[in-house]
Amino acid sequence: MSRSRGVWFLFIILTVFLACDSQEKKALKEPLLAAETFNWCVIPLTFQPPPAQWERQKHNQGGLRGVWFTHKGSVGERIYIAEYYKVGERSLKRGHRGPFTLDDVVKETRLSTEGWPVPVDSFVVHAMVPDTIAGMPAYRLDFTLNMPERSLVGREYYFLKKDHLFEAAFLGLPVNLPLFERVVETVTFQPAEDH
Repeated sequence: MSRSRGVWFLFIILTVFLACDSQEKKALKEPLLAAETFNWCVIPLTFQPPPAQWERQKHNQGGLRGVWFTHKGSVGERIYIAEYYKVGERSLKRGHRGPFTLDDVVKETRLSTEGWPVPVDSFVVHAMVPDTIAGMPAYRLDFTLNMPERSLVGREYYFLKKDHLFEAAFLGLPVNLPLFERVVETVTFQPAEDH
């Protein structure tokens, strides 16, 4: 009898492993939607949104204005790309001197563990590291949110285009992080824009 339990247990483990493997392959291969240009500010950006099962909503909170995608039927997984509009507004004020650098403004919008409905020690936040988005300097910040029922991974990118600070962010299951990376890889800015 214990041998049959062992076989049954092995079968369950193998089934779970194969299910996770197929979800990861789906996240890597599922086609993104057609590229769209978004005009939240005077610096339009273009990217390919995630597939249709990621429901789209306007994002306008925490000083960010953009678009938010929530994975239908998931644990609240989300992807968003938005502009931190207060930086852009500051650059338009009279007396603004010279362009901002990414280092000047990135701390204003980077992840804060305050205000979340979970204890601060639920987060493991890594150091920001240099990266690139659309061929421009960027910073990447990775974190883990450990909750009693599951752990979620997060990734945020910060990038600056002509005094406008943008953020691309993911929070969800590790299996969908590659999908987010594919969306971020499609970010471009209008070549003719001269603002």
